[in-house]
Amino acid sequence: MPELSWEEEFNTLVAEFVESAESRLRTFRSTLDRVERAPDDAHALQELKRQFHRLAGTGITFGFSELSAFAAQGEELCDERLKAGARTTAEDIVRYRLLLDALENGFAGARTGLQHWRVSTLPHGEHVRDPIDVLIVDDDEGTQKRLVRVLAAEGMAGRRAASVAAARQAIDQQIPAGLIVEITLPDGEGYQVVEHLRGKSAGEQTAVVMLSRLNAFLDQTEAIHAGADACFEKPIDWDALVSKLHQLLDREHHEPPRILVVEDDESQALFVKATLEQADYDVKVCLTPRRFNEELEQFRPDLLMLDVVLPDVNGYALARFVRQDVQYATLPIIFLTAEGNQQARIHSVEAGGDDHLVKPVHPALLVSSVTARLERARFLKMLLNRDGLTRLLTHSSFMEQARALVERKRQDPEAPAAMVMIDIDHFKTINDSYGHQAGDRVLKALSALLRRHVRRSDLIGRYGGEEFSILLDSVHENDAVRLMLRLLREFAQIEHQAPDGTTFHTTFSVGVARLNAPDMDLDGWVNAADGALYAAKKAGRNRVVKAAV
Repeated sequence: MPELSWEEEFNTLVAEFVESAESRLRTFRSTLDRVERAPDDAHALQELKRQFHRLAGTGITFGFSELSAFAAQGEELCDERLKAGARTTAEDIVRYRLLLDALENGFAGARTGLQHWRVSTLPHGEHVRDPIDVLIVDDDEGTQKRLVRVLAAEGMAGRRAASVAAARQAIDQQIPAGLIVEITLPDGEGYQVVEHLRGKSAGEQTAVVMLSRLNAFLDQTEAIHAGADACFEKPIDWDALVSKLHQLLDREHHEPPRILVVEDDESQALFVKATLEQADYDVKVCLTPRRFNEELEQFRPDLLMLDVVLPDVNGYALARFVRQDVQYATLPIIFLTAEGNQQARIHSVEAGGDDHLVKPVHPALLVSSVTARLERARFLKMLLNRDGLTRLLTHSSFMEQARALVERKRQDPEAPAAMVMIDIDHFKTINDSYGHQAGDRVLKALSALLRRHVRRSDLIGRYGGEEFSILLDSVHENDAVRLMLRLLREFAQIEHQAPDGTTFHTTFSVGVARLNAPDMDLDGWVNAADGALYAAKKAGRNRVVKAAV
């Protein structure tokens, strides 16, 4: 029998590792049951830590970095409790079980050769969002551990490295979606890590945040020069860092920005179109102003580029026309014209323009101007459309996108969709008993739970006060009910903390309604879900009720 090559032997080991999933998970759950029965049993917790540690190492060896990241989070949590000599809490048990569910999903993906799953469907149609991979590079263990915890709460998996060399190796293994790197490292500077990342073909898409110990403006300017997106000083404002990271990561999940170019010179229009399409923008050219309004409404651009001298009407008049409509208040407008004098620039500003480029424009300047204006507009939209506390969609933004979904469903009435309305039980009592700061923590905890357990394509909004809403596209109402029942149980086990150290638990009530397209409009759909929510509260709260539609 011929001797196996190293590659063949390695592949055999990988296959054996994947096939061991069932027995590994059975052992994990058995040990976790021991920990749950005896929260003070350090030996049981030590055994659970050892199992997580083994899987974290084996997973990365065989190329399953997502599995390794989940296991590392579990090991981290065990280690914290052991070092502190503290008992395992009910919230810890929930987190362990969520990690084991994620590991089970990961092994299932590995069996089919999918090492980079994005959204997994659990049994009974329950959706779990795969953690976003973030590489943490810092030689301070305390900062590393705190970041792992903070990121885990936001649905992100933190990989760790403590040096430039280790960070480069981690990047070579897998390009992360996000990178958080300290500027000062034992064997060099964080700038070197960023430059190594940006040198990779896929490294340009990574969101990069640098950390500085020196409180120096120079660090921030050098960080941006090296290719970082943001720089934070230590001690870190954790909420601000997470908010910025969400903002940067959010840009990955959008379709290519749409740019409408109004230009009557066909050669110039083709130059602009070709240049911007090379930068992965979706470009549409309007050669005559007579079609401008029609093109604007149909194409719904993310940026408008106008020539000044046009037949029948000039670009300044078109810009003023656009600015009259409140829906285009944040739409970037760039004038591209042969007029470079001071008066022309003044007219551009007065008409509501954001930039004034003079023909002939260098391709690099054209792309840079468009990119900068789009990024700023996207950030402004995020501020306008996201609730400041929970980072979920505002009521108006949620309703606007929900209305668009209903219109799409009219074209495909057989495709399922479910609306979920959630209300935190006795929220006023929480504020009165523990203070508004504790109430805010409850709202943030629920929003984080919802973000982790629905797909990125689904809409989650803060409907008002302590009420949340979710739109689950292509999901049957029974599957939505099962998902919410699971979240109901998990949320009830979370231990919330008041400013004085007092801890408490709370619950929520849920109404679920399916979209009965094409006969049902948005108001009818909302009323059905809201009626089901009212029925859940009337029946005693802490339950899920399905609308009878």
